[in-house]
Amino acid sequence: MQLSRFLSPDDGGKVYASRSEVIVSYRPFAEIERWLKYRFEEKSARKAAYIKFLAVTFFLLGGPIFVVNAVGILLSYMGAGVVNTEVARAAAQSVLGYFYLALAAVAAGSAFVYYSQPTHLCLSDQGVRFLYRRKISRRLQYASSGPLLPWEHVTGIYMVRPKKTAAPNEHCLTFKAGISEPFKVRMGSILTTDERARVLEAIENWAPDVPRDPEVVQALEPPADHSYTELWLKALSAPPKRERLKPLSDGVMLREDRYKIVKALGVGGQGTAYLALDLHCELSEVVLKEFILPVYVDITVRRTALEKFEKEARILKQLDHPQVVRLLDFFIEDHRGYLVLEHIDGKSLRQQVESDGPLPERDVVALARQMCAILEYLHGLSPPVVHRDFTPDNLILRKDGMLKLVDFNVAQQTESTATGTVVGKHAYLPPEQFRGLPTTRSDIYAMGATLYYLLTGEDPEPISVAHPRDVRPEVSTDLDRIIAHATHIDAALRYASACDIEQDLKSFAGHT
Repeated sequence: MQLSRFLSPDDGGKVYASRSEVIVSYRPFAEIERWLKYRFEEKSARKAAYIKFLAVTFFLLGGPIFVVNAVGILLSYMGAGVVNTEVARAAAQSVLGYFYLALAAVAAGSAFVYYSQPTHLCLSDQGVRFLYRRKISRRLQYASSGPLLPWEHVTGIYMVRPKKTAAPNEHCLTFKAGISEPFKVRMGSILTTDERARVLEAIENWAPDVPRDPEVVQALEPPADHSYTELWLKALSAPPKRERLKPLSDGVMLREDRYKIVKALGVGGQGTAYLALDLHCELSEVVLKEFILPVYVDITVRRTALEKFEKEARILKQLDHPQVVRLLDFFIEDHRGYLVLEHIDGKSLRQQVESDGPLPERDVVALARQMCAILEYLHGLSPPVVHRDFTPDNLILRKDGMLKLVDFNVAQQTESTATGTVVGKHAYLPPEQFRGLPTTRSDIYAMGATLYYLLTGEDPEPISVAHPRDVRPEVSTDLDRIIAHATHIDAALRYASACDIEQDLKSFAGHT
């Protein structure tokens, strides 16, 4: 088997593979690192005041002096003789001095433990070992290797589950070596599915005859769509505690410092939409659509919320049309799901009407033909995609005149036979959607209702045939007839497809 080459850690990547070795990132304290990042990356007046209070209190109570004297005590006891014994004994009576010394010792010990842990896992044609590559500062760094466990000494590869927890992150990939201490790799310290797949590839390449538990392959092998599996792993195995309790503030970094929040665009029932910069793409603007995932609830509720987020990601990922918003990325962080969407520079049709009033009929016809192109694409997929919220709020008109459809949160593919839930804005819902049984003709109804709004500036009456001429007599009878046909109460008497609407739009006088 020939392995391809990836970026090495020194090149800024996380995975390195050659014909003789595979190296993946290994982060034993990933959860702690994430917690500290959440706690201290957001600047706030409250945090700043708290830190200043601690610093001032430390100095006012003579903290530095106590620490120095306490260190002197230890040195005098060890025979160093660098301080006066009487002074040292006096300082020894200070409980506060020892408290500060204990804090310093804990901090030093924690730093030692952190920097003594491996940073990479290396599997080669010779065996498996840990690597230690730490960058202390810009100029100070060190690199070393742990002891090698040769493949010929490995008697079996197993997945060991701790007795006190069932969390997948705590499972250990264990290489047994006779009577020697087993070599254990904590699964939660290998962060991505791609890296786990490299580990499995290396095992199959260099240790094909070593007995291994089927669960090893199951844990390391990437499924057909591993990006979603990784979402589930991060969301359901993470500790049930949200680090950020408020909407993200400007400047916050997400996804390993790739996305920088610029500002909030709007707040909805499920979360907030943010304008952000993608720092990996020359500071291009993107929209982060946030889903707040429940934390302190039953695991079934958490799964349901994650499924809803995953469904929109799956639908958007398969769509490829210039008039449909593009999904660029998606991820889970701090029990929040984020869809990374292209930023559309323009106004929604509702904003357009609210600012300029009802649109001229010629403009409405031009927009209607663009809507037909969007629905022809969605309904022509296999299986067809029903948007279920095709309203003026979700149609964005760019400055160059192109209409784009957004918000697939309630969309569904019609291959499902289960009864759905009632979603969408009531003025744009046909009767069958109220019953939870939407079809492609439900989007046709919503399109007709949207055209009524553009012509009149008013939302149509729910569950009714829309006639814009009743509000604006100057609307042509042909366009009024098309809208009435699109919004017929009986789905069977509605237009069968957006293509049929487009043909009628072309046919009536003055709009060929």
